[in-house]
Amino acid sequence: MRELEAELAALKEKVLQFETKLEAFRQLPAEEPVEESDFTDMEIGISDLPEPEPVVEPEPVIEEIPEQVRNDEPEPEPEPVAKPAPAPRPETERLPWRLDKPGISVKHIRSGISMYDRALFIGTLFKEDYALYDKTIGELDALTSLDEAVDYLLERFPDWNLKSDIVYNFMMAIRKKLG
Repeated sequence: MRELEAELAALKEKVLQFETKLEAFRQLPAEEPVEESDFTDMEIGISDLPEPEPVVEPEPVIEEIPEQVRNDEPEPEPEPVAKPAPAPRPETERLPWRLDKPGISVKHIRSGISMYDRALFIGTLFKEDYALYDKTIGELDALTSLDEAVDYLLERFPDWNLKSDIVYNFMMAIRKKLG
C-alpha cells in the first residue's frame, strides 16, 4: 500500500510539473499565423510539361495520271546525302566525362537530370537563365551523337571549364542519351 501511495505522490508531482510548464507555455506571446502559399498562378516551365503526342498525318491521296500524260521513264530518286558524324575534338578525347560509363540510358535528357542537378546547372552553367537551359536541353535532345553535342556546347558556351565537376555531371547526363 505504501508503494502505491509513493507512486501516486510521484505521479501528482509530475502532473504539477506539467501544469506549471503548460501555464508557462500559455503565457508565451502568440505566433502570427503563417500565410499559406498559393501556387495557382505559378507558371510551369516547359520542361515540366509532358511530352506531346506525336501527330500522325494522313498520307496524301495520289490521283491516277492519264496514260497520255505518263512518262515511261521513272524519275531518278535523289541520293540521300549522308552527313558524316563529327570527329571527337582532340581537347575532349581524354576527359573523364567522355571515358566514364554514363549509367542507365534514357530516352530524353531531361529524364536523366535530377531536380538538384537541374537547379545546379541553371544556377551555374546557364547563369540563372532557365529559358536558355530549357532551349539547350531541347536542342541537345534532338542530336544523334555525343560529338555533335560537344560541338554544339563548345560553340555556344566557350567559357565552360570542360574539366570542372559541374560540366562533368552535365555531360554524363547527356551521355545517358547520346552514349
